[in-house]
Amino acid sequence: MNGRWRWIIAATLFALVLMIATFPMRLALSLAGADEAGIAAREIRGSVWSGTLIDARLGALPLGTVEASLSPLALLGGDTELRFARTDERLGALSGRLHGSDPRGLSDVDGVTSLSGGGLGIVPIDTIRFEGVSLRFDSAGKCARAAGRLQLMVNAPIAGLDLSRGLSGPLTCAQGRAQAALASQSGMERLTLSFDAHGAWRGQFAINVDRDPAMAAALTVLGFKPGSNGYVLTTTGRF
Repeated sequence: MNGRWRWIIAATLFALVLMIATFPMRLALSLAGADEAGIAAREIRGSVWSGTLIDARLGALPLGTVEASLSPLALLGGDTELRFARTDERLGALSGRLHGSDPRGLSDVDGVTSLSGGGLGIVPIDTIRFEGVSLRFDSAGKCARAAGRLQLMVNAPIAGLDLSRGLSGPLTCAQGRAQAALASQSGMERLTLSFDAHGAWRGQFAINVDRDPAMAAALTVLGFKPGSNGYVLTTTGRF
């Protein structure tokens, strides 16, 4: 190979690297199907190597303003893998990876975010804390992987109960859905929350009243019914 061809090949490779390095994050997300993965932002700046998503969201989860980068290798294969990180002192740290391809979802998520819509039915969720959370759904919409722990912080009392320390527990796959089995520190309050790939959720909130007639009456007013695990309320909705 003579020097002229070496120069042409080197120049071509340099042009390709430069094009990839400066490719707009906004266009890359659009081509990779970020909308279908539930990724949205008020404004997207920068390149695939170093971008910023202003007021980003993942479905009903507001992520705030995050620094983000797409995996070039994943893009070459037609996949979306978005690494993100937030270091906001007011909102708290948050980091992880979003996957827009099969299986889609998120992985290695640590940190805290709020929940749009004010909570889960009558359970007034203030924030959600992620601890090593991975959650992936396959092309059929079934839970393919679920791991890590969730902690839901409750911002108001329910029938006089103080749940300010939150409900926490592991995340698993169960019958094709993702499921979080959460409990308070005392274990007297338990919330089993399951949801599918489309954001439809089902919650079963059980409270042990410990033979407290006043508490039982207050829960009955809220729609709880007596069951084997105490007083139980089942609610459904969509993120």
